[in-house]
Amino acid sequence: MTFHDGITRRSLLKGMAGGGVLAVAGGALASCSRDGGGSGGADIVLTTGNRPYGPMPTAAEQKANPTLRAYAEALSAWSKKNPGITIKRLDFDTDNQELLVTSLAGGTAPSMFPGDVVGGWNRTAVKAAMVKGLVADVTDHLEEHKLHDKLADYAKPIWDGWAIDGKYYAAPLAYNCGTGIHYRADLIKELGLKEPTPDWTWDDVRELAKGLTTDKRKGIGLQSWGLGMRMAADGMGMFTEIPAPETTWNWRWDYTTNADTWVPLVEGVRGMIFEDKSVLADVTLNDPDIWNAFIGGTAAMHNNSMVFFTNSPDEDTTNVVMEKRFDKPLEELVGWMTQPIGTNGRIGTTQGQTDLLSYSPDLDEDALDAAVNLHTYMSGDGYILQKKAIFDQTKDPRRIYDWANVTPIFAGIVEALPSSPDEAWGTTFMDAVRHATQIPLVPQTSWYFPAEENSGPTTTAYDDATQKWYSEAKVDIRADLGNLEQTRNKQAADFTSSAADEEFVAAAKKYYGDHATYWEKNAPEFYQNVFKGWYDQTVAPALG
Repeated sequence: MTFHDGITRRSLLKGMAGGGVLAVAGGALASCSRDGGGSGGADIVLTTGNRPYGPMPTAAEQKANPTLRAYAEALSAWSKKNPGITIKRLDFDTDNQELLVTSLAGGTAPSMFPGDVVGGWNRTAVKAAMVKGLVADVTDHLEEHKLHDKLADYAKPIWDGWAIDGKYYAAPLAYNCGTGIHYRADLIKELGLKEPTPDWTWDDVRELAKGLTTDKRKGIGLQSWGLGMRMAADGMGMFTEIPAPETTWNWRWDYTTNADTWVPLVEGVRGMIFEDKSVLADVTLNDPDIWNAFIGGTAAMHNNSMVFFTNSPDEDTTNVVMEKRFDKPLEELVGWMTQPIGTNGRIGTTQGQTDLLSYSPDLDEDALDAAVNLHTYMSGDGYILQKKAIFDQTKDPRRIYDWANVTPIFAGIVEALPSSPDEAWGTTFMDAVRHATQIPLVPQTSWYFPAEENSGPTTTAYDDATQKWYSEAKVDIRADLGNLEQTRNKQAADFTSSAADEEFVAAAKKYYGDHATYWEKNAPEFYQNVFKGWYDQTVAPALG
C-alpha cells in the first residue's frame, strides 16, 4: 500500500526500533563478539529481519546516508569489544505475524524480532505465546546486563507488568506515551475554536470536530479502532467482561445491565457521523487511510500514537510533506493531546507502552547473551554515540528525537545528547507528551491473570456490532447489546481456560482490588459514582 505523496509503510516503520537506528541496507556483515564471558571466542551468528538491527552498512551507503553512517560508527565500536559475532540480515518481514509465528514454530525465525508481533500487539496473546515457548526466556541475560536498572522511570512500571512468574521473555525495545488526538492547531487558531487541554471530553471533541468541518474537510478521521475510543473512555471493556469462575472460560459478558450508560455513548458517536457529518469514518479504514486524510487536509484531527508527529525529517515523511503542503512549521500546523477523559472524570485511556524485542528459542545461551548485549549497547552507549554523530552531521534535533526517541527507553539519554526534544518538536507538544508519561497506569488483566494457554473466543461479535452502529443509519442499539451479550456468552461456553479456579479467583481479587485503589485515588468521582457500586453489586458476589 502506498500512502499520500509516495509515503510508504516502510518509511512509516523506519526508526521504530527505538533503542537503535534501523539498518535495512547493506550486504556486508559485522563481525563482533560479546563483552566478556561466554563461548571462548567461538563464532556466533545473529540473524535479523527488517528490524531492529542490521549488518554493517556498505561504504557507499554510509556516504549517502548520515543515519547509516552513525549506525556504522556505533556498531564498529561494539564490534571491537565483541569479536567473533556476526550479524546477518535475512529477507524476512518481522512485522508479518503469520510468517513470524510459523517460522518460530519451524525453527527458521531470525535471532531477534519485535516481540509484540507474535501476539498481534495484543498483550494477552503475546503472553500466551511466551508461555507456549515461542520465544526465549532471557531473564538471566537481562539481569546480567542490568537492563531494569537502566530503564527510565516512566518505562519501569510498564515493563514490570511483562514478567510471567518472575521471568521475562523479551527485552524492552522502545517506550511511547500512548495514543491521543492530533489536531490542526493552525485551523483551530484561525477559526477561534477551543484548543484541546488534558481535561477535555468527547463532548469537546464533538464540538471541535463540528467547528472544523467544511464541505471539503471532515473535523476528525477515525479508523476502526478509533471509533471505539469513546466507549473506551468510560471503560466499556472492563465493565462488560465479568469474572465467572463457575464457567469453563472463567469470564462472561454483560452488555445489558448498564445499557443505559452504553446507549447514549454510542449515540454520541453516531451523532457525529450522521447528524454533524463531521467524521471521516468507515470500519474498513486503517491507520494509513486516516494518516493520508490528515496529511492531505481532508481531516482536521485524527486518533493515533504521538509518534505520528515525530518522524525523522526525510523527504517523504509525513511532517515534511505537511510543512511543504501548507507552508508552515510543523509546530504551528499540528498539535497533539492525550485521549479525552470519560464521564465522572475517568482518566487513563492514554496509557504508556513498552514495545518488546524477543529472541528465538533456538538460540543457545551464548548467542542469547550476545543478542541481549547488542541491544543493551544500542539502547545506551551506542544510542548516544549514534545520535551525537547524526547531530554533528546534520545539526537537526529532529533527527535525534524522532519517533519514540522523544521518550528514550533508558534513563539519562536526553541529558547526554545535544539539543532537546523541545527544540525538535516544540514545548506545546512536549508538554502534552510529558503529561501523558505521568498518567498513572490502569491495572491490566495481563499483569494479574495467568497467561492463557488455550485458545479463547474471538471479538468478532463485538466487531460486527460496532460496524453496524457506525455504518447504518437506523439501528436498535439496546437490542444489539442484548444480542451481543447472548452471542458472546454462548461462544465462551465452548472454551475452557487453562487457569485453575482458585488461581483465577485469587488473581481476580487482586486485580479488582487494585482497580478500586487506583480509581479512589486518581478519579474519586468516578470511583464513588460508578466503580464502587458496580464492584459491590457485580464483581464481589461473583468472586465470593
